[in-house]
Amino acid sequence: MILAFRWFGVSVFVKVFSVILLVLSFGFSNPAKSCDEPGEVYSADIISVFLDFPFFNQYIRESLPVINYVRDRQVSQVHVKINRQRSGAGGENYVISFLGRQRFEDMNNEITYWAPASNTEDDTRRGLVERLKLGLAPYLANTGLNSLITVNISDSIMSMERKPVDDPWKNWVFEVYGGANFYKEASQTKFNSRWGFYADKVSDDWKIRMRPYFNLNKSNYTSEEDGEIESNNYRHGFEGYMIRSLSQHWSAGLFLNMLTSTFHNMEFNVEPTPGIEYSLFPYSDATEKAITFAYTMGAAQNYYLEETIFLKKQETLFKQALRIAVDFDQPWGSLWGGIKGSHYFHDFDANRLEFYSGFSLRLIKGLSLSFHSDLDLTNDLLTIPAGEATLEELLLQERAQSTSYQIYTNVGISYRFGSEFSNVVNTRF
Repeated sequence: MILAFRWFGVSVFVKVFSVILLVLSFGFSNPAKSCDEPGEVYSADIISVFLDFPFFNQYIRESLPVINYVRDRQVSQVHVKINRQRSGAGGENYVISFLGRQRFEDMNNEITYWAPASNTEDDTRRGLVERLKLGLAPYLANTGLNSLITVNISDSIMSMERKPVDDPWKNWVFEVYGGANFYKEASQTKFNSRWGFYADKVSDDWKIRMRPYFNLNKSNYTSEEDGEIESNNYRHGFEGYMIRSLSQHWSAGLFLNMLTSTFHNMEFNVEPTPGIEYSLFPYSDATEKAITFAYTMGAAQNYYLEETIFLKKQETLFKQALRIAVDFDQPWGSLWGGIKGSHYFHDFDANRLEFYSGFSLRLIKGLSLSFHSDLDLTNDLLTIPAGEATLEELLLQERAQSTSYQIYTNVGISYRFGSEFSNVVNTRF
């Protein structure tokens, strides 16, 4: 009886295992079979696209199911690379690059899409999909699907004359913002607030900003040993600039900064700084590659809350700075870096040297590496108040501390593998 029962159990197990193998075999073989059937998703007429954009991916795949979305550009026929730039006018400008690969090699195109600040997120993603349709049309036209593609251009658009835009705001955009948070428990209370105002103007010739800002932070701590500790910090100021386009390679600007801050030991500071910039590549290529050289020279009038380590309650300082910046955004990834040096004229030993660099690279199929690093050599901390900081000031970060350097580094690596296709969209849960 026992042997019969064991044989029955083994027999049932073998049958169940065989059924599972059959189901899995059907599941893996089914997509391959559909590749040869006309009209299916993986047919020869469907182009493979690598979408190089971290936003709206799910919506784009749902709206354009006529193409295969692959996870690696090396296996794609079209690399769609989208750069998003926030504009001083409050909206966003999208530069969509279509880079042909394999049978579409050297078949490249670029389309821009402007999303005004009044757009909802849905307006923006719908407009972006329409531009993607327009950009992908030449590639689809070279497949067996060309008989199913039509392009409609309104007759009124074809016949209308281009007229200057009547903008009563003259490209000016204004924004008022504010926010606060409050936290309380038995031994501590925190209140933080920030508010301010933006006024921006961006045109072909000018880039202008005026921004007053205000930050107020209050904290209360209670302990049995020290009693109640109270901290009140503020940082209010103004930043503004007027930048004039001189040519495709040159621009000049005037920058103005003002500050009053407990952390920086600043009762009041005003700092006007003129500057000039040269771009090695035309500014029109800045979304893909940029190497710039900038020089500024200005003066600062400082009034301190406490006497500084140099026994100053107020002083006038003159300063100059040179910055070299590199920024490349290419199909293989992104690379950026720069160096900035500055010093005060009254003492050349009061200087600062800043290095920053980073990259995000696709090394091989599915493998990506990212790196970011900053190094600041600081010898120009002239506003540090005299005397040792108390333990409370250190713990509550109520004032800046003397240091000769600052270092920040971040590195990351990722590897993705598996199916090359990402067409299916499942929004459940």
